[in-house]
Amino acid sequence: MDDIEYDMVGTTDDLRDEPLAREHADYVEFRMDGATAPVDQLTEYDGELPLIVSNRPEWAGGAASESNRLEELLAAASSDAVAMVKIDLETIRTEAWLADELRENEVDVIVAYYDFEQTPEKSELQELILECDEYGDVSKVSVFAEEREDALLLLDCLNAASQSGVRVSGVSLGELGQHTRVIGVFYGSELCFAPIQLDTEAKYGEIELAQLANLLETTVHGGDHVELID
Repeated sequence: MDDIEYDMVGTTDDLRDEPLAREHADYVEFRMDGATAPVDQLTEYDGELPLIVSNRPEWAGGAASESNRLEELLAAASSDAVAMVKIDLETIRTEAWLADELRENEVDVIVAYYDFEQTPEKSELQELILECDEYGDVSKVSVFAEEREDALLLLDCLNAASQSGVRVSGVSLGELGQHTRVIGVFYGSELCFAPIQLDTEAKYGEIELAQLANLLETTVHGGDHVELID
């Protein structure tokens, strides 16, 4: 299954965690909204892994203040260590200029849609993925699975988008969608996000980075002891 390609992203609000991610991750997502002195952390960062920065407001599951979160993102994008910036769809809808200004720093833009309560109908989710793609370089969707069929719907939408040439990433949140964090790569999800350290109980089915990397290695490549039938 060598045609399946994906990158691992370890998420954290403390860049001192970066060495713990090196064995498994291709990127570190720096959650600025949860960080202490985020600008200072970026300035002092000398790690090996390139960064994805995000600064999520409350409606996107974060805690960033509206007064300066976009300014902080723009400042972060100018750092040589930053390869991508993640911004929520609701913001980019009203601040369409932001994507172009971010790209002036030669970073890719991930536009993300979040729904922590449900999974939209299939046609709506497909439109949301395309809208994220319209503004950004990668579309990311995270939607809550109320029933098993919601996870199937998410995977179907990822597959359709990927097959049409959209760079896409996505997960089905919650216990019923947890498996999509592992098998989503088979349907085109190209970025796999996981906390570097999961210090508290997983709220939405998160899997710690090292564990997810091992699960993906075994599932996609067979690991050291498993042969998958093509």
